[in-house]
Order: sequence, then C-alpha cells, then structure tokens
Amino acid sequence: MKNIFSKEISPRKWCFFTITVSAVIIFGAALLVYIVDPHYRYRRPFLYKMAYYELYATAPHILKNESYDCLMLGSSMTRNFFINDIDSTFGCKSVKLSASGATTADLRKFFDIASESKGDSLRCVILSLDIYSLNKTDNHYSEFQYLYRDDLKEEYRYLFSRQTFSSMLYLIKCKTRPRRERKYINDRNRMFATDYEGKPYGWNAVMEDVFLNERIHNTQTPYNPEAHKESLYEMLLPMFDNHPQIKFIVYLPPYHIYTYCQSELFHEAEDLIRQRSIVMGELVKRKNVTLYDFQADPKYVENFDFYSDIEHFNNTAAKEILKDLKSGNRKISSSEDIRKNEQKLRALIKKNMPVYHSHKEQFKRR
Repeated sequence: MKNIFSKEISPRKWCFFTITVSAVIIFGAALLVYIVDPHYRYRRPFLYKMAYYELYATAPHILKNESYDCLMLGSSMTRNFFINDIDSTFGCKSVKLSASGATTADLRKFFDIASESKGDSLRCVILSLDIYSLNKTDNHYSEFQYLYRDDLKEEYRYLFSRQTFSSMLYLIKCKTRPRRERKYINDRNRMFATDYEGKPYGWNAVMEDVFLNERIHNTQTPYNPEAHKESLYEMLLPMFDNHPQIKFIVYLPPYHIYTYCQSELFHEAEDLIRQRSIVMGELVKRKNVTLYDFQADPKYVENFDFYSDIEHFNNTAAKEILKDLKSGNRKISSSEDIRKNEQKLRALIKKNMPVYHSHKEQFKRR
C-alpha cells in the first residue's frame, strides 16, 4: 500500500491504477445487479423467491412473463383481492396490479403492455375505477421509465440506478429480518396485498382516519375538469373502444360513507357525485363493458368492519364484491340506473352526516 501512494509512481501508472479500480467497481456493481436482478428485467429470481413489491418497477415483468388470461387493474382499492378468489369466481387465471395512487395514465400503460404481450389470450379485464384516479394526469411509472422500454441504451439506467440498489437492499432485509408486514410479499395469491394478520379494521380504525384527515384537512383528489376530460376521453374510453374482443368488467369500488361525508364537509362532494354520473354515462354505451356501482349500497358503505380507514376495505368485502360481479348484482345498465344510484348516494350522505358528527364526539371522548 505504501508503494501505491509513493511519489515515485509515474502519472501513467496512477492513471492505469485509477482506471482499473474504477472499471472493477463499475463492472462489479453491474454484475451484482445482473445476478440479483431485483426488478426481474432479465429473468425470474433464482437466488430468492419471487417478491411482489415495488409495483411500478416490477409491473413490466409481471405483465409480459406471467401466465394469465384475466387482468385485474386498479388503485390501492384492489389490494385485498386475492388471486385464488378471482380465479375461482371467473374460471380464469389472473394477475392483479394494485397500484397505490394510480392515475388513469398508469392503468392505461399497464393495460397496453398486457394487451400487446398477451394478444388474443387476454380475455377479461376487471377494472376497479377509482373516480379520484381521473382527476390527475401525472403518472407514477415514469420514475421507472427505463424498465418499460426494451432499449439497450436504457440498460445502464437499470444497472446503476438508485432504485435498483435500494430494491436489492430491501430484498436482503426481507430475507434476513422478516417482519409481519413483509410476510406475504412472496405469496402470489396475495400479489401486492396488505391485508396481513393483525391489521386493525373496524370503527376505531375508521374514526382515527376521520380525525387525521380533518386535522390536516386531507381531502381525496377533488374534481378537476381538465384532468377528468383528458383521463376519460384520451386514456380510458379508447382502451375499451380499441379492444372490442376483450370483456371489461368495470366497477366503482365502495368507500366507507364517511369518505363522502368528509367530501361534503370540504364542499367537494357535489362535483365528485356529478363526475361519477358522467363517467358511468359513457361506460354504459360500450357493448364490451359491464358496469357495476358499489358506492351507493349500505351493505358496503356503512359496514365499519370492512374498513381499515375511510376507503380501504378488507378481503371479506373483496370476496363479496367478486360474488356480486359474478351474479350481476348492482349492475348498471341504463341512464335510469345511474340516476337512481346518484339519488341513493345523496340520501346516504344526508342520512349519515349527523351520525358522522356524533361519532366524532364519541371518539373524542374516548
């Protein structure tokens, strides 16, 4: 080591040494990424089990290489649907992308990859249409854009990106220090689910979220006319119109009614309710779309035991939704059905607003 830093070393040798060490480090880092391949760009894992995490990074591999004929798409509202329930209900082989905070642009990107990769073998798409996703035009997958393109020029971004090395460390942590919330990331059946054992559901969990949202004035994404127009007419509807051979099952997922009560409190409910009706009015016109609405049904929206906060429901509710999708319950077939459901939702909000305030006082005393 002393000789290495000696003044007698010539500049040429210093350059050679520096270049060699740098090349070894760079090559070693690239080789490590290639071997571990945390986002499955090159192969399925062979050093560890397949992990369903970092959805926006792993989606390209899942959509291109998993075996399926049915695709469930949605925001975090789909996270507690399990694959075996979907398969047994619809007699299919499915994959599920539960993309937290997903915009319509994200969901459209996932669908385009699936339809291009699977072609005619993709028979069915189950779309959880979170109205809030239509009010944003940005996308989340762009952070991992290099994983969505089969371009050799993009390989260096994968081999040396911060996300790649962060994911490798996460996989190592999952292996060496497993925790309850990481327990199911290797379970294909749960695929991006978070309904792990011990997660609280019920009145207390919902009311804690109610208080948090009011304290920080956290509102769901309010109606945005420009974003809504772009999301609906440029992203969503062409997906149905350009693929008439695919059967689309589209449903508006239930939120606890206190979601709309808070929107009413923040003076945003009216626009969101009208937006629902506009979207459903377009969807009922499509012959390859079967539409369902669960947001005006007391069975779903008034049951505290289904929810971990004011929006996200558990696997028990998810199983009930699948049964209703299969049986045709809560199907929307006409503009009259849309009008009736709008009236039901308004009535539910009006009925529950006094209860909402009463429950806040009750929770505050506790």
